[in-house]
Amino acid sequence: MYVYNDWRDRVKIAFIGLGKLGLPCATVVAEKGHDVTGYDIAEVKSDVITVKNTIKETVKDQDIIFVAVPTPHHPDYDGKAPTSHLEPKDFCYDIVVDVLREANEHMNKEQLLVLISTVLPGTTRNEFVQLVTNTRFVYNPYFIAMGTVAWDMINPEMVIIGTEDG
Repeated sequence: MYVYNDWRDRVKIAFIGLGKLGLPCATVVAEKGHDVTGYDIAEVKSDVITVKNTIKETVKDQDIIFVAVPTPHHPDYDGKAPTSHLEPKDFCYDIVVDVLREANEHMNKEQLLVLISTVLPGTTRNEFVQLVTNTRFVYNPYFIAMGTVAWDMINPEMVIIGTEDG
């Protein structure tokens, strides 16, 4: 198991999902001197991240794997109008479920899987924990605004981390 000893330690880090959240976060981590690999279903180019073709290749030999994939919500809940009169609807977690299952297949107890995508309270415990059996699993949502992802990541207003054994 990787043990963080010093802020100067180089950690091998992977990001699954190199979109609006994952790519800026991965870039910040790489610019801090860590070895970063990443994967996305879309073609991504980066000067500081080694982009892989599969999740299996991405998680191989990495210490920490961050999952930053979309959790889309129903269009009625886009924040443009009040929703208190609407039936509660959760985010769609299909992408998260698929990624967690596939990453779990190729990981081991020495690695750490960190979900940073936004999910509703209780979702990790009720829907995701049972999917991740081969490695340690942590929920660490990033409270960032699109357009200021890098700044918000380095200067968080708050940090929330949830795990049973991470």
